[in-house]
Amino acid sequence: MTSAGSNFYVPLAFNHTIGQITLSEHKDVKFNCSISIPTIYQDTAVISWWKDGKELLGAHHAITQFYPDDEVTAIISSFSITNVQRSDNGSYVCKMKINSDEIVSDPIYIVVQGLPHFTRQPESMNVTKNTAFNLTCQAKGPPDPVNIFWIQNSSRVNDQPEKSPSVLTVPGLTETAIFSCEAHNEKGLTVSKGVHINVKVIPSPPTAVRVHNSTAHSILISWVPGFDGYSPFRNCSIQVEEVDLLSSGSLMIFNTSASPHLYQIEQLQALANYSIGVSCMNEVGWSAVSPWVLASTTEGAPSVAPLNVTVFLNESNNNVDVSWIKPPIMRQNGKLIGYRLSHTWRSVESSKDFYQEVSQNVSSAQILVQVHNATCAVRIAAITTGGVGPYSDPVDIFIPAQAWVDFAPSSTPAPGKTDPVLIILGCICGFFLMGLIIYVSLAIKKRAQETRFGNAFTEEDSELVVNYIAKKSFSRRAIELTLHSLGVSEELQNKLEDVVIDRNLLILGKILGEGEFGSVMEGNLNQQDGTTQKVAVKTMKLDNFSQREIEEFLSEAACMKDFCHPNVIRLLGVCIEMSAQRIPKPMVILPFMKYGDLHTYLLYSRLDTGPKHIPLQTLLKFMVDIALGMEYLSNRNFLHRDLAARNCMLRDDMTVCVADFGLSKKIYSGDYYRQGRIAKMPVKWIAIESLADRVYTSKSDVWAFGVTMWEIMTRGMTPYPGVQNHEIYDYLIHGHRLKQPEDCLDELYEIMYSCWRTDPLDRPTFSVLRLQLEKLLESLPDVQDQADVIYINTQLLGSCEDLAEGPPFAQLDVNMDPDSIIAYCTSRSTVSVVTAEVHENEPPEGRYILNGGSEEWEDLPSATLMPVPSGKDCVLPEDRLRRNGVTWSQSSTLPLGSTSPDELLFADTSSENSEVLM
Repeated sequence: MTSAGSNFYVPLAFNHTIGQITLSEHKDVKFNCSISIPTIYQDTAVISWWKDGKELLGAHHAITQFYPDDEVTAIISSFSITNVQRSDNGSYVCKMKINSDEIVSDPIYIVVQGLPHFTRQPESMNVTKNTAFNLTCQAKGPPDPVNIFWIQNSSRVNDQPEKSPSVLTVPGLTETAIFSCEAHNEKGLTVSKGVHINVKVIPSPPTAVRVHNSTAHSILISWVPGFDGYSPFRNCSIQVEEVDLLSSGSLMIFNTSASPHLYQIEQLQALANYSIGVSCMNEVGWSAVSPWVLASTTEGAPSVAPLNVTVFLNESNNNVDVSWIKPPIMRQNGKLIGYRLSHTWRSVESSKDFYQEVSQNVSSAQILVQVHNATCAVRIAAITTGGVGPYSDPVDIFIPAQAWVDFAPSSTPAPGKTDPVLIILGCICGFFLMGLIIYVSLAIKKRAQETRFGNAFTEEDSELVVNYIAKKSFSRRAIELTLHSLGVSEELQNKLEDVVIDRNLLILGKILGEGEFGSVMEGNLNQQDGTTQKVAVKTMKLDNFSQREIEEFLSEAACMKDFCHPNVIRLLGVCIEMSAQRIPKPMVILPFMKYGDLHTYLLYSRLDTGPKHIPLQTLLKFMVDIALGMEYLSNRNFLHRDLAARNCMLRDDMTVCVADFGLSKKIYSGDYYRQGRIAKMPVKWIAIESLADRVYTSKSDVWAFGVTMWEIMTRGMTPYPGVQNHEIYDYLIHGHRLKQPEDCLDELYEIMYSCWRTDPLDRPTFSVLRLQLEKLLESLPDVQDQADVIYINTQLLGSCEDLAEGPPFAQLDVNMDPDSIIAYCTSRSTVSVVTAEVHENEPPEGRYILNGGSEEWEDLPSATLMPVPSGKDCVLPEDRLRRNGVTWSQSSTLPLGSTSPDELLFADTSSENSEVLM
């Protein structure tokens, strides 16, 4: 190409480019290319941008600028990319076309670096128990290399990383696990999705077995298959058993394919009752049998003909007399409505057929002679509404023209004279058989009455060796039917059989607590010895619960049946009540605790108008009791998952026992958030790993135990005051924990803090916690008895009746000893009695802890306090208020004496009831 005004050739080319640009994801980048061309081509010169051989359209990315001169124009084209992504990686070039020549710039390589991204992630799968399998994870940069770590149930599997791609060989699992992988490079790490590796198990039993059609000898049923146990169903088995009140029927088994879920049961007896169950299998094994359903076949035609058919000629009235015995009852297949007689007359000239029907109440009939000198063949069939049964074998009789008769072979011999000995013997046998039937009927009736109502007869009235007395007025059959009506698994039914209590023995009283999903009621349980026991009854609101949740409710009650420990609440029984909609309603019966739950007791002791001091030794004893109960549960591989002061009950002897093994979260909703359909979770008591992964272990209960210890030391304060439920996880993940209460010993707080370590493996077991707490309790002096309590008369502005007034605690299920509030009171007296506990083990400058008083103390001059003997100083009322929790610690910032007891109660009971969807 020649330049203007000259004849020499000037080759055109783009200037050298930057070559390569390396940057991180989400950054902005700008690069350009430039060229100088003769000015005469300025108007036609256009620069286009290409990436990996494809033109980039859209002018918003490229900007072209011209710098003209007399003969040469410089052109610069800039290309910019904002928020760079990995897809922007590639080779970029500029192209310009002048006349027929195309000019291409040097390439500019854009290399985007960032976190690794996965090209292959682990996949969910179903595996056989204890069978090895492989998982693959692959990721790439740039930058490379990319290293892979494997995670199983939130814990790393390999300590040393593997280069991508990585294959993890798992030798086998015994239970379902969650796997994921982490990809690391210089920029950071990326976590893959978590996949469930399900262990194949025995399938669940089928449900909803229904009868669609019944005939005389067949029944058509359908069913809904249960959970397949992570393995496809292979086939199903239909088990059919005839329901016979007099004898146990034989079990018939019919095998069929797993699909369709429909089967026609054949070869059944007519007008019979059958119990039908379905079981299906996968590669692991057979499921349990579904709930049994009852079905009946319809009437059918008799299956046998009448017996002992006999015919003879009655010459006196020119008839043929026919007699027979009706078919056996078991073979009639319905109610007989009559018989059909078929008689064929055959002579030399012709053969004629005749039919006649007779009623069911007769066993004989007469046939008018139709033809003489002929043979008559007689057959009889029984008739029901289901049809006509088979005919009997023909019995021939020859009707002559004269007065003699010739019988053909008959089903019975011709009638003749009967031996009198046989008649007498038959009567004796008949009377004996009748007496035996009456005796058996009476025995069956009597046993049924005893089974239903208990033994109603004395030993003098009966000589039977065995008396049948139903346990708690329930027959075993009634218990089975009651549990069967709940639709729970057969295994759970077996566990609950021994603890089912007759509903008539339980009298319900007032409601102690009620929530969104159930209630707790006071009740009285009548014992077999005539005594009455006060109990607490937990019920469910069935409108809010699915069948699975009802089964979980009863499963937790069944677990309590096997517990036998002084610090674990025991199960008294399970009662089944029918609702107005005829739906079985399960109720769990537990011992009634006089002092209610531990949280309410602690709160009452701190916030009542007459707060009482609980010594540190007593608080430590509460912790030791809870640790003993939890040690017992953890040794039995039982997870509580809801340990808190509100779920610990106080016996009459002030012993703490662990209660509400997951049941309370379905009744109360104050400290819980919703997870899924109805399950609410106590976020402030849940371990950090459980909040993140919803994985629970015994170390999760250890975390909750630490929070419970904090509740006890603060006398029932709400954990993490000022922190909302939805902020808990972020609060914990940044390393924050509950602060040390003001009156808490350093040694005790160290034990408490060890329960909140981030790694569950670093937390102590309940056995270790119990030993540490017992050792700390032994190191403290014994609690002083009543002899060490002195009384100080002080002149107060109000009467002691005013001291008894305060916030309404009627809604709390706590029975406090009135002597602990006011020892003596008179309406006219202006002198109040204040008790002080003397700590003899303190140094001479030791303190007194005052019990009693009111908010009026802040206006009381110090001169009104009487001096204490022995030269010891007593604590001023302001100090007493500080020690009772008004001014101390993180949650209470109220000025001294500025808050009424009602407001104190409101300030302590946090209203953080927000629900956080997971």
